[in-house]
Amino acid sequence: MSLHKLISLPFTLLNRGQLGGAGVLFFFYAVLIACIAKALFEIANFAGVKAQTGSAAVIAKRAVPAHWEWQSRGRFLTRIYVKEYEILDLIINGRTMTYRPIPWIMERTTSNTTEPVQFKAARFNNKVQIIKFKYL
Repeated sequence: MSLHKLISLPFTLLNRGQLGGAGVLFFFYAVLIACIAKALFEIANFAGVKAQTGSAAVIAKRAVPAHWEWQSRGRFLTRIYVKEYEILDLIINGRTMTYRPIPWIMERTTSNTTEPVQFKAARFNNKVQIIKFKYL
């Protein structure tokens, strides 16, 4: 049994005159390749990067109001009610970011202070991944 009989490729469908099927299949393959490339980029971005210890300037302590958002639960997309929560605006190594620590750390953190932080800085873009905050 030939591989071309098992797997339909966009160009073989074009040769058979199935333009619509070839377009859908080409789009599916393009999305699949884009998702794989994005996952590999995220892995390579932080792989092998050592954790750094530094200080984070807490600019503000903000509350995000309660809202509805779409989340996937298994195979289904469901509308979920998200309760109000607090986040911190931080500056780490000149990069501004938001961070949501666990509630007991959030209670002990005030704005306009400097807190110790352990983080990873990405290789290819300006992302920062916080590993530990305030209590190292």
